[in-house]
Amino acid sequence: MIAVCIATYNQEAFIAQAVESVRAQVCDLPIRIYIGDDASADGTQAICERLAAQDERIVYIRREQNTGLVRNTIDLYRRILADRCDYIAMLDGDDYWTDPHKLQTQLDYMRMYPQIGFVHTAVEGQSDDSIPTGDLSDRYDLAGARQTNCTVLFRTDLLRTDELDEIDRQGFPVLDYPLYGLFAQRTEFAYLGTPTAVWRDHVSVSQPSSRRARWHYRRERLRMWHWLDKKCPGHFHFRYDKAILWYIWHFFYILFA
Repeated sequence: MIAVCIATYNQEAFIAQAVESVRAQVCDLPIRIYIGDDASADGTQAICERLAAQDERIVYIRREQNTGLVRNTIDLYRRILADRCDYIAMLDGDDYWTDPHKLQTQLDYMRMYPQIGFVHTAVEGQSDDSIPTGDLSDRYDLAGARQTNCTVLFRTDLLRTDELDEIDRQGFPVLDYPLYGLFAQRTEFAYLGTPTAVWRDHVSVSQPSSRRARWHYRRERLRMWHWLDKKCPGHFHFRYDKAILWYIWHFFYILFA
């Protein structure tokens, strides 16, 4: 079974399109849709409840208090692990898939190449053949591996509950950077250049609007890189000279942008 993990918060304008793009998938494995609603205060809840009533494949979880993106997603992962799903596909609640064969194409690729446990694709409007593929364990630094989260499919057995707990305790603002860095130690990644999704590049955790928020997020990228390097010595090559130069460059970029 493929679990589709959708974390959402106040996305009444987008969530139905996201879910419908999953329901349109044609795949030889059954699909279950997990929606984690992080205490939305708009019409997101009503939309999700209506969709869940229409489709028994939808598991809708409504949180009474806002927990944040990372904890919301980690809770979905734990539920997916408990349900013993084989694969996890990521889709943010404000994005959507454009290819009804997205999951099948990625699944077929992993079946053809068993060493591949993580497949991501291009998004609409993106054409970049330089995105790394294969063994990423030595090429994951401040830039990460540049996955667009709404295109990702990975094997569920890459998840470790103790690592989810540790990432949760770290209080990182995003989950994909540290988690996929750990995945890179266990499997090869594959990038398929055909677009399968639309990523809405508007204000989000990874695209903050205020100067203070943008500065905080960049400091956190340094902290995540350092954390990965300490956790997996010899793989992430954290360097203080590179970190300081990156820090200074972004200080002036944010100051005068």
